[in-house]
Amino acid sequence: MIGRAFDEADRRDPQRTRQRVFLIDGNKQQITAIGGHARERGLKVPVLTDYIHVSGYLGKAASALHPGDPVTAGQWADGQLLRVLHGRARAVAATLASVAAKARANPRTRHLDLADMDKAVTYLDNNHMHMRYDKALASGWPIATGLIEGSCRYVIEDRFGITGARWSPDGAEDILKIRAVVVNGDLDDYMNYYKARYLRERHLARYDPASIPDLGLTA
Repeated sequence: MIGRAFDEADRRDPQRTRQRVFLIDGNKQQITAIGGHARERGLKVPVLTDYIHVSGYLGKAASALHPGDPVTAGQWADGQLLRVLHGRARAVAATLASVAAKARANPRTRHLDLADMDKAVTYLDNNHMHMRYDKALASGWPIATGLIEGSCRYVIEDRFGITGARWSPDGAEDILKIRAVVVNGDLDDYMNYYKARYLRERHLARYDPASIPDLGLTA
């Protein structure tokens, strides 16, 4: 699928004039595949970790540090997320590790379950090279997949998830293509194209081209 994504990008932008950006959730197999295909094509492709995934890790870490106090937890998480947006993911990981160590050493907070803090530290350490959000925002690149996921839900799930519906792969593919045409506002153009092609391939192809004007079949 990663290879097909590169192929589709080449189809849409054969001169490669536009910057390509990959958004991921931290899956190592995806990162390896993206790097491999980029090298095969001689491309340098920025890979960014979905910022919403990062916020999820930091939100859980904040809740672990401030249990029962969502306001304080939210404020603390927002402060760390702002630092991540400024490209300081490694520094945030160091902060979380230090805070967790101090909490465990303090008799008043050593009872806290800080497993989510540890997970956030590991996640940030392993993926910080894909969290250059400062550069991404300055370049106008997307940093989250919400638009893509929302489009998938609207175009695909809202139609295919109807209760009692059954789909074959071929039928689902046909419906998906038509739905994409409708959502993009191209239905009228598509129908004109379809009618012209249907007329040409199913009717006009049965006659001698020289006789078609006299038959009035193109009227």
